[in-house]
Amino acid sequence: MKKKSKKKSSKIVNIFIALVFLVGAGIFTYPTISDLWNQYRNALLVSKYNSSVENLSNDQYDKLWQDAEEYNTEHPTNVIVDAFSEEDDYVLSHPYDEVLDPNGDGLMGSIEIPKLDVVLAIYHGLGKDVLEKGVGHVEGTSLPIGGESTHAVLAGHRGLPSAKIFTDLDQMEEGDIFLIHVLDKTLAYKVDQIKTVLPEETSELDTIPGEDHVTLVTCTPYGVNSHRLLVRGIRTDYVEEETEEEPTMQKLAKIDPVKIMLVGLAVLIILIIIIYLVVRRKSRKKKNTEHKEEYKE
Repeated sequence: MKKKSKKKSSKIVNIFIALVFLVGAGIFTYPTISDLWNQYRNALLVSKYNSSVENLSNDQYDKLWQDAEEYNTEHPTNVIVDAFSEEDDYVLSHPYDEVLDPNGDGLMGSIEIPKLDVVLAIYHGLGKDVLEKGVGHVEGTSLPIGGESTHAVLAGHRGLPSAKIFTDLDQMEEGDIFLIHVLDKTLAYKVDQIKTVLPEETSELDTIPGEDHVTLVTCTPYGVNSHRLLVRGIRTDYVEEETEEEPTMQKLAKIDPVKIMLVGLAVLIILIIIIYLVVRRKSRKKKNTEHKEEYKE
């Protein structure tokens, strides 16, 4: 009876250990798989945005650009709100909700940060749903179309379990370049200032007469989120890199989501096999020990 009881308890322990390992493996692989999925989704949205822009008539294109310029002219002073106040009932104002939106889906363009190897869709406003999947434009600041005396502010989360977004923004240094793609234009910005401030300290986000800035905002320190990291860029000449490789956006848009799932499944299966071998080895060792004890008796 004791032997049967021991075997039964041993099996339960082994099953428990296997389940713990499986849960751990799931937790370990989830961020990677989820971030790949978010990258794919962002690339798909950006690709769709670019296609819509290509299909615009000249009159439609001119109107979108003119409306954006008029908006900036009518809003010369930035009105700053904390991008991460987590308001559930965030509602876009009008006509802000329609500017630079050829698809009617809330996208106004995309941001590309070569150093971090990320391409992210830029959405209107700071809704919770927006900041969970991409970058939000801080309503009340200049639209990111460039021009004298403009200062656009773009916000993104760090450390989300489902997407990296601005997680690595602290790796940026002065002199690094990031690109804003809006309609069919590409605007280049060189990082000229990096500061850490409290949420209520917003003076660094004001427009500067005659200058053209874009500031990227995220929470800091990582996991604490008590302050705001401001990475400011000043407009510089855009020099297109000569490369035979496909642009990052196009490569990501062609990723098959099924492949992402298969990669995740393959990793999980490998982990299960490893767990099985470890548990089996321990079980054999235990049996050998029990046999030796029985032989001694």
